[in-house]
Amino acid sequence: MPPIARWTGFEAKLFRSALRLTVDDFAALLGVHPRTINKWEKRQAEITPLPEMQAALDTALQKAAGDARERFVQLTQCASAATEASSADRAQLVPGIEPMGPELAAVGNIVEFIGSDMATRREFLELSLLAGAALIVPVRQWSACAPVVPIKPGKVGWDEIHGLERAVELFRRWDESGQGGLHRKAVLGQLNAVVETLQHRYPDAEQRGLFQVAGELAQLAGFMTWDAGLPVAAQRYFLYALSACKRAGALDLGAKIVGDMAQLSKALGKYEDSLAMVRTALATLPRNANPLVRSELHGHEACTYARFGRDEVTNTRRAVEASLEAFDRATPDAQQTWNQYMDRAEVESLASAAYTQLVLEDPTSGQATTYTRHAEDHALNAAANRQQHRLRSRLFDDLRLSKVRLAQQEPDESGKLAQRALARAAETSSSNAINRLVAHSQSLTARYGDVVAVVDFRANLADYVHKVAPGRENDLA
Repeated sequence: MPPIARWTGFEAKLFRSALRLTVDDFAALLGVHPRTINKWEKRQAEITPLPEMQAALDTALQKAAGDARERFVQLTQCASAATEASSADRAQLVPGIEPMGPELAAVGNIVEFIGSDMATRREFLELSLLAGAALIVPVRQWSACAPVVPIKPGKVGWDEIHGLERAVELFRRWDESGQGGLHRKAVLGQLNAVVETLQHRYPDAEQRGLFQVAGELAQLAGFMTWDAGLPVAAQRYFLYALSACKRAGALDLGAKIVGDMAQLSKALGKYEDSLAMVRTALATLPRNANPLVRSELHGHEACTYARFGRDEVTNTRRAVEASLEAFDRATPDAQQTWNQYMDRAEVESLASAAYTQLVLEDPTSGQATTYTRHAEDHALNAAANRQQHRLRSRLFDDLRLSKVRLAQQEPDESGKLAQRALARAAETSSSNAINRLVAHSQSLTARYGDVVAVVDFRANLADYVHKVAPGRENDLA
């Protein structure tokens, strides 16, 4: 029989019937949770499984016994012949609620992805890192859908939505403490509950409010997933968050999420992708957009330009100044629940990171001393203004200042600051923190491997990595 061009829940249900398998057995065959199969069969033609599930269904069909394949052909032919049966008749509608239309297919994919993420170990998600067009195009599609006039949610059903918003605030406090990775599944569970609600239509105001909450939860899930050492899955959550922002009309939040995506791409060494996303977001924002969002985007822009060294010095400095200027223009109402972290400490840390990177990329530059002084001033300002409960950020402040001391050729002081950052790591649970500590140890050791403070830091880091991330020990070899 010819291959299935595009599997939907309807074809998947017919295939299970042809195989004469229970839901649990069919789920085991495909390597998914039974809840995923139930969702396909409930939504039928209105849901399209994820690409990796399309491939799994193709493989299962190819390996199926001949009689099962024949039954599947017969069932699909009978279904095609029944043209009078509309898709609504097959969808098992919930009385009184309008079914989800095709434009909400992405919501179904979110539910399926969350289910796979929550029900399996990380190695199950055999996804590939997105780069280039696969990552940039969704950002540009978000940009093209940006409303000329911001859409303000109405006042329908806000008691429930405010309750969800309070839950999101709690999750954000978990993340700020540096322990967010330990509570990631709780965030995913709440996100799953919201997107399942969005599979049906509600009044426009309530619908937009729910999509706003879904966008905030997906953004937080993406950041926590990245911090847990799963950058590929984090990309998917950020893209889902961006899609939800389109439906909510939440332009500022969408631009902030693009900034998160750019930050992740920069961390993965995809500098061109990072710049493309930041530029798109900045070009999309209107003049009256949230200045804190604009400030953060310029900060990420500066840090990425700095990666190109002396070729982009002018753009780096321009972006730093634009970031600081936008922050200084912000009024108290610019701080929303989803960007409360964007305070003086954060904007100073972005400026310091950009100038530090310029020096590290080109230490022989005639302006290296000037850049180092700027980096030190901004790093000290960041540490002085950092709120005490932001444990992970305080760790990064110490590490940032350690890098400045490295750029100033003060290895003993750099090693001691790195040791202080390592001591803070015991208070947090962050894969990003381990990544940065390991990378900094490599830089310190390469230049000053015989300095006592550097040797001590490296030895203590090796002990720490052995305890919390034994799979990373080779990175210190």
